[in-house]
Amino acid sequence: LAVVGAGSLLLLVTSVGRSFDGTWRRVALLTPRGGAEPGSGPNGFQINKTARKAGIVTADTGERWRLTLAGPAGELRLSRAQLLALEQHTAALPIACVEGWSTADQLWCGVRLRDLAALAGYGDAAGPPPAVLVESLQVSGPFRSVALRDNQVADPHSLLALTVGGAALSLDHGFPARVIVPAAPGVMNTKWVARMTFGDPR
Repeated sequence: LAVVGAGSLLLLVTSVGRSFDGTWRRVALLTPRGGAEPGSGPNGFQINKTARKAGIVTADTGERWRLTLAGPAGELRLSRAQLLALEQHTAALPIACVEGWSTADQLWCGVRLRDLAALAGYGDAAGPPPAVLVESLQVSGPFRSVALRDNQVADPHSLLALTVGGAALSLDHGFPARVIVPAAPGVMNTKWVARMTFGDPR
């Protein structure tokens, strides 16, 4: 019984840290994204896929990058500077990955999805914001595009995040812009967002 108990305790210690940052994560050697921290500073928290692995090149995320919003108002293309000039909101949200790990709450800042829906033509007079199809700069992969429900778009904590912890997103964390949505799996928090189509995307 002592051996079984000690073994169970060892498994607990080397796995529970996957849901925490700092010391606990460093001892989570047997779980996805356990072990050493990925860096320091505001962007020093776990990631699932690097920009390099996703095929993201710096030229696509530089000055020529634009976010395309599509909806009843037609298509609107916004630079990162124009997005930063819009009303900014903050939300303290973790990333919970389907691999079984999560981060502590991170302080994200950006534009509410429902405000982007209004720019696309779904203002107050048009009723509540609709669902949205979010597409990434990532050229392939099962989650390069993700559909978010209307209630997720309407949530005031759902953001197109531009900064985290008071600093610009790193490339691996989705620069120039990424989606962050409460209670959504990490794969649905699309990074390197290029296009958002509100309403029926067909």
